Amino acid sequence: MYFIAIAIGLIMLLILWSRIELRILTTTEYNVYTDKLADNQAPVKLVVLADLHNHVIGQDNKKMVHKIDSVNPDFIVVAGDMITKGQPCMPSNGFDLLKKLSKKYTIYYGYGNHEIHFEHLLAQLEGKAHGIDISKEDVDRIKTFHSNWFQYKDSLKELGIIILDDEQASIKVKEGRLNLKISGLSLEPKYYRKFKNNADRNAANNSLGEKQLPVNEYLDNNIGQVNDKEFNLLIAHSPIYFDDYVKWGADLTVSGHIHGGMIRLPFIGGLLSPQVSIFPKFDFGKYSKNGKDMIISRGLGSHSIMLRIFNPPELVVVKLENHNSHS
Repeated sequence: MYFIAIAIGLIMLLILWSRIELRILTTTEYNVYTDKLADNQAPVKLVVLADLHNHVIGQDNKKMVHKIDSVNPDFIVVAGDMITKGQPCMPSNGFDLLKKLSKKYTIYYGYGNHEIHFEHLLAQLEGKAHGIDISKEDVDRIKTFHSNWFQYKDSLKELGIIILDDEQASIKVKEGRLNLKISGLSLEPKYYRKFKNNADRNAANNSLGEKQLPVNEYLDNNIGQVNDKEFNLLIAHSPIYFDDYVKWGADLTVSGHIHGGMIRLPFIGGLLSPQVSIFPKFDFGKYSKNGKDMIISRGLGSHSIMLRIFNPPELVVVKLENHNSHS
């Protein structure tokens, strides 16, 4: 009994610490070097917001707004999951934060799996309706969430926020010759299913009669091929397809989704991904391959039973600079 009491006490302490940690906001800065930036052009700064899940840090997220103002970015990138499925998209803390920030900054919004969930709600309802008895209350609730999602999207657009749903936009930043193209990848729900590895994912999709394109082909088909003369910034919520992003030609990919591995162990890293993968290969930080980079945010919030332990919320700042400034 003594050891059981100690174990229960430790668990309660960790849960309490997790709640305290969610009030702490850290900032991580990364430098990305490119020869697609003119020698005389000032660095380009952007802030990445990911996985807020309607969380609040400080009263009305003022702490986050003040930190972003202190950075004074050229623009803001949303790498998905500002909202949470099962909760209204608006009114919401996520919407309120974006509304405040949109008054000062240009915001490019890419979808995460929770936005994708809302986008596909009616299709999911039709799929469940075959051979399954669904109550009228459930149908009405799903339709209400779907309608609220469209209200959220329309309101974001009215604020001038640029939604990139398998779409691209060109960014003109300061003076100089930087041609920056930003793309938002909206992978279908099947790409987010919980599997141990790609082989299990492909086997399950085959059993369901679903074809899952390699993500680089998905990008080609839904967004188009890249122009190598431009700096290509990709918003891709899930980092597990980094090899495909590199094949496609993204110079820099910004991601989230993994929540830093939720519980971070010293000298080891993140313990668990939302895909229920133990010690995920990509949990947070900067990764490079073949001259291409990916930056993964630990995220700004949490939801349901996903605790954050030794893993405080993170605001990501990226500075794009010319290679020569680094040499």
